[in-house]
Amino acid sequence: MPPRDARTADLIARLVAAGLAPDVKEYADRTRVEAHLSGPLSEEAWPDVFAALEDADEFGSSDGGTGRRIWAVIRRTQLP
Repeated sequence: MPPRDARTADLIARLVAAGLAPDVKEYADRTRVEAHLSGPLSEEAWPDVFAALEDADEFGSSDGGTGRRIWAVIRRTQLP
């Protein structure tokens, strides 16, 4: 299913260009894009990843049983 808006599509394209395989979860008020860091990214890819993430409304990373993931949220409605 294609993303609902251009910001989400741009974020996904930029993460793919950096060598990641993002997963997309659609919710009524937001879209969450996650990418598993299965191995090290090249030194050249990190600035592109950070630039893509900072265009989101929220972003971060998490460590868990499946390894490290980066995530970004794009909201459909603006917070007050």
